Amino acid sequence: MKIRYANLTDLHFTLRLYNQNVLEKKTFSKKQVNLNEHKKWFVNKISQKMLFICSLKDKIGYARYDYINKNSLSVSIAIKEKYKRKGFGKEILIKTLKRKNISNFNIIAVIKKKNLISKKFFLDSGFQFIKKDTYMIKANHA
Repeated sequence: MKIRYANLTDLHFTLRLYNQNVLEKKTFSKKQVNLNEHKKWFVNKISQKMLFICSLKDKIGYARYDYINKNSLSVSIAIKEKYKRKGFGKEILIKTLKRKNISNFNIIAVIKKKNLISKKFFLDSGFQFIKKDTYMIKANHA
């Protein structure tokens, strides 16, 4: 499995995967994004080096980090359906948490109340329950 920073060739892949998660009600957002909205966000995100693509022969998912404040980032992971529950999400999380630009931050995962699979995933990955829908792993977790 390879993990790399996202680039412009990943624009459509990340858009499809995000919108699929919106349709399946796995995100807090209820609104799918269009290509123009996504492109503006995407160009900014790749310049920050906070979006990682996971691939085997083809792209299987991504991990995205967003600044919350000077000490914390939020994390979001999306994996294509046929690759779920095979350990790829955990591997991309563990490997990206070790990156220099990520490891000095507390990492926050905000999870929908009904998303029991994600709650278990983050707890099993070393995150701790903090408060309503919020899980965290402390800085220098690598």
